[in-house]
Amino acid sequence: MASSSSSKPKNEIHRLAMSDFLPNKVAKLRPLIKEDKPQKHRFLPDKNRQALQEKAIQLLDSPNHDAIQHLITNLESSDDSKALYDFCKSNYPNGLSLKLSKLLLHSPGNASEIKSKCAGLLHSLLDSPRNSTSVWSISSHMIREELKTTILEILKQDNPDEVCKLMWRTASQIFGCILIEDQGEWPDMLSFFLESLDSCLLFVQDRAALFFLELPPCLGEELSQSVEEIHLKLWNKFNSSDGMRKVLALAALVNLVQHMSSDYYSQFHDMLMPMIEGVSGFLENEIEEGNAQKCLKKLVELAEAEPRFFDLHLNQVFDTMLTICENDKLEEETRYLAVEMMYAFDDISIKRVGEMILGRLSSVLVRMISLIPEGSSNYLLGEKFMYRLPMVRGKDMNFLLNEIQKERDSSEWRRRYAAVTIIRIIAKGCAKAMSDNLEEVINVVLKSMLDSSVDVRLAAFKTIKAMSLDLSPYTLDQHGGVLFTALLLALEDDVTPVKQAGAASAMSSLCLSCRSCILEPRLQAIVSKLLQLIKSPSPEVHAESLNALASVAITSKDLFSTYYDSVITSLKKLLDDATSKSVQNNIVKLHLDNAVECIWTVAIAVGKDIFKKDAAEVVVLLLSVRLSLGEDNHSAKLTLLRAWDQLLQCLGSDFYPYMEDLIPDLLRSARLGSDSGTERVILTEKLRACELLLRLAGQFKGMFSPWIDKVSETLIPLVTFHDEDIRKIAVSAKLAIETKGAPGLTNSHSHKLVVQIVPSLLEALDEETDGKNCAEILRSLTKCIEIAGAFLSKEQIQLTATGIEQVLEATSESHFSKEETVTELEKEIIKEVVNYLRILIKIYKECSSTVVEKFMECIKAMMVDDATDKEKQIGLLTFNEFSLECPEVAIRSISIFGFPVNAPVGLGVKGMLARPALGTLLKNENLFCAQDPREEWDRTFVKNDNLFCAQDPPEEWDRTLLKNVNLFCVQDPPEEWDRTLLKNENLFCAQDPPEEWDRTLMKNGNLFYAQDPPEEWDRTLLKNGNLFCAQDPPEEWDRILLKNENLFYAQDPPEEWDRTLQKNENLFCAQDPPEE
Repeated sequence: MASSSSSKPKNEIHRLAMSDFLPNKVAKLRPLIKEDKPQKHRFLPDKNRQALQEKAIQLLDSPNHDAIQHLITNLESSDDSKALYDFCKSNYPNGLSLKLSKLLLHSPGNASEIKSKCAGLLHSLLDSPRNSTSVWSISSHMIREELKTTILEILKQDNPDEVCKLMWRTASQIFGCILIEDQGEWPDMLSFFLESLDSCLLFVQDRAALFFLELPPCLGEELSQSVEEIHLKLWNKFNSSDGMRKVLALAALVNLVQHMSSDYYSQFHDMLMPMIEGVSGFLENEIEEGNAQKCLKKLVELAEAEPRFFDLHLNQVFDTMLTICENDKLEEETRYLAVEMMYAFDDISIKRVGEMILGRLSSVLVRMISLIPEGSSNYLLGEKFMYRLPMVRGKDMNFLLNEIQKERDSSEWRRRYAAVTIIRIIAKGCAKAMSDNLEEVINVVLKSMLDSSVDVRLAAFKTIKAMSLDLSPYTLDQHGGVLFTALLLALEDDVTPVKQAGAASAMSSLCLSCRSCILEPRLQAIVSKLLQLIKSPSPEVHAESLNALASVAITSKDLFSTYYDSVITSLKKLLDDATSKSVQNNIVKLHLDNAVECIWTVAIAVGKDIFKKDAAEVVVLLLSVRLSLGEDNHSAKLTLLRAWDQLLQCLGSDFYPYMEDLIPDLLRSARLGSDSGTERVILTEKLRACELLLRLAGQFKGMFSPWIDKVSETLIPLVTFHDEDIRKIAVSAKLAIETKGAPGLTNSHSHKLVVQIVPSLLEALDEETDGKNCAEILRSLTKCIEIAGAFLSKEQIQLTATGIEQVLEATSESHFSKEETVTELEKEIIKEVVNYLRILIKIYKECSSTVVEKFMECIKAMMVDDATDKEKQIGLLTFNEFSLECPEVAIRSISIFGFPVNAPVGLGVKGMLARPALGTLLKNENLFCAQDPREEWDRTFVKNDNLFCAQDPPEEWDRTLLKNVNLFCVQDPPEEWDRTLLKNENLFCAQDPPEEWDRTLMKNGNLFYAQDPPEEWDRTLLKNGNLFCAQDPPEEWDRILLKNENLFYAQDPPEEWDRTLQKNENLFCAQDPPEE
């Protein structure tokens, strides 16, 4: 490498190094936000800049290293030196990096300080070579080659330890970048690495191992030739007596396994157990426990990345880790890492672990769970692992129920806490076992609710919540009564508010999970107690009691009507207090959301007939609540929006009297957040307000007319809003659709609304980048056109044509998908484009010709020779869909504009029809022209791979199946015919008895009988509805009138038939001999 480098022209390297080759970076544009402020840029005066430039050139051009050495020495103490270095770094980074590398290479061995500083500066320039800020990423190939050569020479020197570490790390990062970014090769570096591993100097081996740790996992191919050699050298290093050297070797071995594919596992299995035993060996010596922790961290990494590597020794590995966990003399960090390694294995490995190992692991996790507080890392890992075990092992975890009982009987409160907590954690994974042993489980929970420890009691309430979610209502029926009784007793504990809050929370979950028949006997006691607790001075008790009351209302349904009056009175009092200036009840104001949610839940539960007497007062209170809120209290405003939505659902048409007061507030919320920096909670409020406005429009239709203008002014501009969810609401055009034909709205209102919406939708179509949203906009446009009728101006129709063209272009250019073939989303977009065109043509008829013309030109542009396969596929599919939906317009358009087709590879059509004349147009646009020279005919590929070639002998033809029309080949024996499904679904089955055959009704009512002998059949030519019946007597046959009035008689002998060459219609008779 060095010799090749020396042959390069030095002047060329110098020119590249000294050139200001840094590109002018163009910042990616983004929308301006309020925080953007113009920054004052500082420019060096021309004289100062020129002076610095001269000094920089002189410094970097200097043949010796005295100047650069002097600069580095004074870099920290001299402002001038710092300014010069920064100037070189910004303007001549190539030259600076080369100069530093040469200084480091040629400095004498005793200049350790200069070397260390130089290595640090060079490393900072080349650090993170894949990052755009690194000099490496913007260097030319020649500069990179020069740096690689110099760095390799530096590594071969006997430099200070700090310099070696920095340069090995730099080399490792560059080597990884070369591999990942495909920047060529660096074979000399790999060879030197292998040589260094084999060095007789141990510190050189250590540095090479450090190099290996930095390399990316994609190194596998590069190492495949040397894997055995590397394995042996690292293994020898692992057997060293030096602890740190052993850790380094283990880390390198772990990296080696991750670099190589699973095909190499057999070569590495011999080192797995020694690695595990090496960790145990470290733990025998207290001072080396830190080394054990480092090894465990690497093994965690390996277990997560390559779990299959451990399969042969899985139980031994788990046994060693559990032994570490069970050793109380070790540090907590060490035991935690052992558990973390076991957790790192995938579910397949967990399933293979033996039952004895599983039991020991469970005991370890129980102990971890008992280590509260719950936020500790030990607790969280223990809980996470314990939750996972039953999900993976299922019934194998049933033994835990016995362990729980033992823990529950312990005199230590932490173990009792763990017992009831484990029930909560495993409730989902062990639901079957818990249901079979529910009495024992419930007894543990009930005892825990009466425990002397507050922590245990709170854990019991959490467990009831989990059981309510994970066990079925029918399972809870057996013990629901005793649980409710216990919770009511807990609610009486006014001395411990936190316990009351926990019990209320548990009751809320239990109510939602049980059936009303279980709740009914205790309903009065529960409601009475909760009404007392909503007045509690404790914020937690107040909030949880309101939630529980709402849950009781949902579950009890009709039964709740008995207590409705007392509940609604209390809730109205809470809302009144929340808005009253004379009442300083901060608790009510703090948990206003809970009160509002409770009141709408009660309304839904009892129904419109009971609630309507209080509806007006409740609405007034809610409006007062809204007025009392600050404009920045978006969370509370969101709760009110949900309340209006639920009350609308409850009251239906009776909600209308409150619209006048509600609509202005909804419009304010709908107008929030106009810039991209808006917080998510504000956008959510805006979204909910828009949704509610559309719901109101749909609910009241014509009665919504007083607000239609203001609402449309607010919603229509949102079709181009930056938030996707809000755009979806706006582009749905529901405002126009929901109010269509409403009694209170005249046609002129509807048309005016649509005429407002259409331009905005077209604008949104132009800006939309999401395929699903694009399809939705097209659907909305179609609906708007249907509503408006022929009310669009020519200019708007022209805009429509442009919009359609842009959508098709974006689809063909893969803006909505990067797949090489057409995706379902792209097919949906094509379908919506064609559907829109169909409606436009139907309504505007001849006025739509501009749109059709642009559409056809766009299709033709996709079919040119240099178009991509994807563009051709899109073009064919679009025209296919168009020909199905608008056949007459499609045929007329072809005759006017022509349709050049050069089909893509993979569609089966390789021929080209580059003139207005058509050959045979099959439904999926596979073309051939039968009158062309035979050698130019292509095989016609139909969608289901049934082929026929018109020039082949008839006996070689296959039955031809088109996409929606099943055809048959008339020369086949009748017994091979399938049922023929024609487009209008008139059926006959050629092989059925004749008396069961139905006549086949063709497009214009001309009939033929399929039961006649095949030899009497002539091929039937259909075109524009001109039919003849091949089986009728010749004298009854009509002439076939073709488009340009060229005639032939189908009943004449075939030898008298001439091939008819029409202007736009190339016909042939497929039963003629190929030579004709």
